[in-house]
Amino acid sequence: MKTVAHALAPIAGEISEGKGLNIGYFAQQELDVLRPLDTPLEHMIRLARDTPAHLRAPGQSGIEQSLRTFLGTFNFSGDMGHQAVGTMSGGEKARLVLCMIVWQRPNLLLLDEPTNHLDLATREALGMALNEFEGTVLLVSHDRSLLRAVCDEFWLVTKGGVEPFDGDLDDYQQFLRDEARRMREQAAAEQKVIA
Repeated sequence: MKTVAHALAPIAGEISEGKGLNIGYFAQQELDVLRPLDTPLEHMIRLARDTPAHLRAPGQSGIEQSLRTFLGTFNFSGDMGHQAVGTMSGGEKARLVLCMIVWQRPNLLLLDEPTNHLDLATREALGMALNEFEGTVLLVSHDRSLLRAVCDEFWLVTKGGVEPFDGDLDDYQQFLRDEARRMREQAAAEQKVIA
């Protein structure tokens, strides 16, 4: 995930990106980009100033009212838009970082454990937003309800590689049980040979 996000150099090989790729990357450590004394609105104003116009969502010219409206879609309306980030919960901070990422209109969204620290309502809102997202989402999560709600494909990361997994989350859980049983049987057979 970090290699795709350009946060970590590839160990081997090279990365080839399509023209017009705009990556949005969210991981829990990304909360460090937030300034504790600034408000959500101040974060968005700074982001609007630094984001090229062609990457902004339609109608988001960077003016304060459009930023307030956009913050409201992430539940930062009224006083929440003016609250210092340092006083917010982990879930609220995560929601703000997601808001900032979405505002930049990525066409590839990389999410590494996005529901950590989120309350139930925000998790459900994230699931709905991901289902409406028009780009590609690469999601790493232990949140089974989120995975069930949003994933069209599953990929198995195992034995130093990545391969498509033919099935849904229930099939994957059965696969894990079968693999564990196979490994126990293999270990038992090896013990018999040694004895």
